[in-house]
Amino acid sequence: MPGPHRRAAVVMIAELISRFGRLEDTPTGVVEDRLRRVADDEHVFTSLMPGAAREQAAASTERWRDGRPAGRLDGLPVAVKDCIDVAGTPTTNGSLVDAEASATRDAGIVRALRASGAIVIGKANLSELAFSGIGTNPHFGSPVNPLSRDEPLITGGSSSGSAAAVASGQVPLAVGTDTSGSVRVPAALCGVVGYKASEGRFPRDGVRTLSPTLDSIGVLVPTAADLVVVTAALDPCVGSPGPRAPGPVRLVVPEDEVVADVAPEVAAWFRGAVEELSVLDDVRVERRPLPVLAAAQELMDRHGTLVAAEAFCGYGRLLDGTSAGLLDSAVVRRLRLASRVVSTVGPVRAHMTTLRERVAAELDGGLLLCPTVRDAPPAVSLVTASADVFDRWNARILRTTMLLSYLGMPGVSVPRGDGRRRGLGLLVSAPDGHDRAVIRAAQLIDDAPTNPHHVNR
Repeated sequence: MPGPHRRAAVVMIAELISRFGRLEDTPTGVVEDRLRRVADDEHVFTSLMPGAAREQAAASTERWRDGRPAGRLDGLPVAVKDCIDVAGTPTTNGSLVDAEASATRDAGIVRALRASGAIVIGKANLSELAFSGIGTNPHFGSPVNPLSRDEPLITGGSSSGSAAAVASGQVPLAVGTDTSGSVRVPAALCGVVGYKASEGRFPRDGVRTLSPTLDSIGVLVPTAADLVVVTAALDPCVGSPGPRAPGPVRLVVPEDEVVADVAPEVAAWFRGAVEELSVLDDVRVERRPLPVLAAAQELMDRHGTLVAAEAFCGYGRLLDGTSAGLLDSAVVRRLRLASRVVSTVGPVRAHMTTLRERVAAELDGGLLLCPTVRDAPPAVSLVTASADVFDRWNARILRTTMLLSYLGMPGVSVPRGDGRRRGLGLLVSAPDGHDRAVIRAAQLIDDAPTNPHHVNR
């Protein structure tokens, strides 16, 4: 197995920033440490920028010594998914055919990070064109899940390097994108927290497009408390949050395939986690049908997905000429299949607004709670055994999160209890625009005590 795929001790972001403020640690020391960790691993980053990172760390160290930090994340090392522009570096999008010359301007989300004082140390690896939930990449190498033991496990995708970088302790914060689950899925499989924002909540300029309708920015961090710190720091870039409902947080566990169609070990873990949450004073768990989930899934099963149709519109040109020979074979297969749904996906698009209104009505102020992914992370060797096996795993891994993306739901995947070391995540989601509600619920879920007797019973 290439590289040391062990989980490193991770310092929470608030504690790290607090150390800077007390002058017990410096951005210079932290950045040097993270650059050493990155050098010891393979395939997590597509490129590094050590010179610029060291220069920015030195400036940040001086600001902290002078008591004038630039923002709430001053000195924090960050990884940025390599479909997002960082000035002075190429944006490869995980591909040999879609790479561009060095970006001349930071993407909007990178500008927001820099305004808060964060330091970009490198570009994180990803599935080619951000078009896979598995996380492998034949061009830049495939990041291996830091939870791996005897054999390499998949990270999930497409924000594979971003999740691996956080889970291995190489950075405390990584920025990704999420269209069908590309932040939530690898966050769950690697045992970290992953947040998919509402579409348009963060600026998307300077980000390679997969699906203009569904693309969203997301972040990956070790804990939900870290997510609160990061989103507070980026607050000038976000819209107004939805109103906070009075009383306890209502978590709706749907009587639907997103809960029923999961592996036995996931079902047992999820059942125990829900029972633990149900005894909390500030939580009310409701188990009831949400017919909108089945209606939306049936539409996509019958007509295809918006993601596939829009991905073909953006990247179908790569199937012509010599470009196809340079693409990941899995991407070629998905694009060819996507070409068949471009003309059939009309009903999916036509009903989207109505179904999004329905999910808000059926939740009635509650938050959806379900497993992020329906299986624990499989071995790379299993998933890549054949093209058919790869494609079946890819579809299953993304099935829940793709559905919720179509319904416009921001969400946070939280590893709970032994799910953190087993690659299992609880996904809390809300109607479009209610990001603050899911972030608050994620912190409540992450902070709640666990009962070891609920494991696999």
